[in-house]
Amino acid sequence: MILRRSAKSASRFLKRFRRETSANALILTAFGMPMVIGGGGFAIDFAQFYLWKRELQYAADQAAMAAAWELAENPNSTEYVARGTTEFDANEAVTSTFNTAPTIVKSHYAGVLNNAITVNVSATKRLPFTSYFTKSDTTVSVMSQAAFTGGATVSNCLIATEESDSDAIRLNGDAVFTAECGILAMSDSKRLCVTSFDLDGDCIDKDDGSSGWEGRDAIVVNGQPTIDAGSITSAGTIDDQLNEMTDDIILENIPRDQLLDPFAGIDAPVDYVTNEGSYTCKATGKGKKSGETVELGIAKPGIYTRGLTVACDTTFQSGIYVIDGGSLKINGDHQVIGNDVMFILTGGAKLALGGSSTNNFENTTDFTTDGTEINLQGITYNTLIGYGIPDAEATAMAGMLIFEDPTSEGANPSGEGNGHLFAGTSNTWVSGAIYLPKSSITMAGTAQVANMCLMIVANKVTLTGTTDMTEFCPSGQSHQTSVIYGTVKLIA
Repeated sequence: MILRRSAKSASRFLKRFRRETSANALILTAFGMPMVIGGGGFAIDFAQFYLWKRELQYAADQAAMAAAWELAENPNSTEYVARGTTEFDANEAVTSTFNTAPTIVKSHYAGVLNNAITVNVSATKRLPFTSYFTKSDTTVSVMSQAAFTGGATVSNCLIATEESDSDAIRLNGDAVFTAECGILAMSDSKRLCVTSFDLDGDCIDKDDGSSGWEGRDAIVVNGQPTIDAGSITSAGTIDDQLNEMTDDIILENIPRDQLLDPFAGIDAPVDYVTNEGSYTCKATGKGKKSGETVELGIAKPGIYTRGLTVACDTTFQSGIYVIDGGSLKINGDHQVIGNDVMFILTGGAKLALGGSSTNNFENTTDFTTDGTEINLQGITYNTLIGYGIPDAEATAMAGMLIFEDPTSEGANPSGEGNGHLFAGTSNTWVSGAIYLPKSSITMAGTAQVANMCLMIVANKVTLTGTTDMTEFCPSGQSHQTSVIYGTVKLIA
């Protein structure tokens, strides 16, 4: 009886307990409180973590940009780390008491060596809630990378106008170019690492064992030239060997719209010359020393349809000489004088200035020079005006010595072979501009300048091992400068 009453009582209690809901919230709260407290703790820690990371990332980005701008403004600067560190410190406050010093180094981007800045930095501190479980500090690490192209104020006296082919400028053998007036290649040809770089900066081979490098530089080195050009600039890449050979400012991958052909858009004034030119060599008697007959030549301005070859000591009269086909050969053991002159090459005409008459246009890389005495000075503004050439064009062409007609086919439009030849000696004096936009030019020997600066512009330029060019301007003169604007972009 007692057991029966106890069972009924227990059953009634359980039924009432099951129907009772007034304490459910308390129970659920008791069960959920650990998750609420844990979620709140993790949320606070995550917000703190995110704040540290955002602060570090912004400061690292500013450091990378600042260091990259230092090299964009001065490619030879050694202060890029200091500038980046200063910018980092100026933009970082929250983690200033527990972050590491930023590591700022040059790095590689898009297959090009040392054209970027990478910044790595971290901060370590205990997070209040997380550390209760981990029993350790939390580290936040960030990385930033900024790519740059260099900028500087430069002058250019040796220019290759080719826009896409490699080897636009070739520095061969023991060539010496120390004129300090600037070398420029407008070609955007690039030698790129298509795999990745290792820690030593070497391009990793492809999986098949072949080189990871593809393409060719716009400016290449073949030998051990001596280069002191002041600046070396290209729309493409420049042979890495030059970094070891010279202290010049080296500017690669410059946007082509910043690299200008100084004579682009100027028409050769062929139509302003209508008369036929004439050249004669006449015997004048016996030489005092050799006893041989001496000949003196007079060349008169005009059109030469079969070329013009100097055959004796010659004076070129002031004016414009149109060489329509054939060759303009000023070589051999002759004295040649021409002041206030301009030679226009058209119809595929070739140029051989200096050097021996047997090696002007052969596809060889070695040249010999002889005892030719040459003194040629570019045309003046007044003489151009005298031909009826408009003022703007006359101003642009003043000082032009040799002008290849941009509308003609050129001497070697494919860019192969030696093309035109400039092979002077210590007795060669050449002043003014040499403009060969359709053809390449091979330079050998040396030359001096007299009354105006020398500028050589061609489709492609090769300096041979016998080149020794040390002066492109007379004392007190200099080439016009231009500003190359550096660029910086955040890439990671």
